[in-house]
Amino acid sequence: MIHGILKCLKNSKESTLLIIAWATFNIKKYEIPHFYPEYVKKGEDTPLKLIYRKRIQPYKVHAEGVLEWMALDKLPTYAKELLWMLIYRKMKGKRGNTMLFPWEVERLISLIENQNQGKSLAFKDFTIDRSSYEICGGNATLDHNIGDAITVAKADMGNTETHFQAYILQNLTLHNNEFFPEVFGKNIVWIGNEVFAGTGMQKIDVMTIEKMDETSNLYRLIELKHPKSTTNVNFAPTQLEYYINWAREDIGGHIIGGKSFNIKPVLVTLTPEFDAIPDNIVSDIDKLSAISTNPEVWEMDFSLNTQKRL
Repeated sequence: MIHGILKCLKNSKESTLLIIAWATFNIKKYEIPHFYPEYVKKGEDTPLKLIYRKRIQPYKVHAEGVLEWMALDKLPTYAKELLWMLIYRKMKGKRGNTMLFPWEVERLISLIENQNQGKSLAFKDFTIDRSSYEICGGNATLDHNIGDAITVAKADMGNTETHFQAYILQNLTLHNNEFFPEVFGKNIVWIGNEVFAGTGMQKIDVMTIEKMDETSNLYRLIELKHPKSTTNVNFAPTQLEYYINWAREDIGGHIIGGKSFNIKPVLVTLTPEFDAIPDNIVSDIDKLSAISTNPEVWEMDFSLNTQKRL
């Protein structure tokens, strides 16, 4: 189960209505995103172009939303309570899905529950009252065509770094991950990709949070490199160092609970042959142990064989 936010935008002189409802998505039932290639322009069954689709099943729905200025612009008591992922998203200015950290979800849910005095809706079907912009009971739930399931074949990994990343994400699972758990974690409780890491729009390729026991987590910051990556492996030590400094809460970073002893930088390279990473790059990443825990360097070939360099 993962948390998410359903959004509805209402532009007016007075305000922008940002968050209408929150839901827990049943990803076991609708696990794979779909592609609807026939739908290339708006007007058929949704008002906007929507070629990538996935069914979601709401767990809890609230009638009233939270104003954008309250969720994003109104300064909280502590800077760490700012919803940085949504702020970065607005700075980028494009449509799409944005993963939220667990503590950001808790903050948003708290704002929405307070707005609704803890009350939620018990209807089977929902609609939006366009005069008040509140969610209310509906007559039916539309059954949209969501197209065909998207899958990335192992042979596609060699196309681009995006394909490599997509193949990894397709195979990672929560709580009992069996896809290279030594690299990505076993008891994973959160997975993110292209995670915004600063106003400069740097992004962490893959990030996982692994629950180690009842009181501690391990945060893996994973940089991917591909034969066709726009930045080659020589930049990896600098990139990982930046991500670590961005993440560590104890030096003003953004990962709540993130410290030098539980933030783990990992470099994973897709390569046609092993020992392709220069020794000086491995050495530079090893030096990151001064500000993080047990950095690792992995090489993976196109047959999914791996070699640990660090």
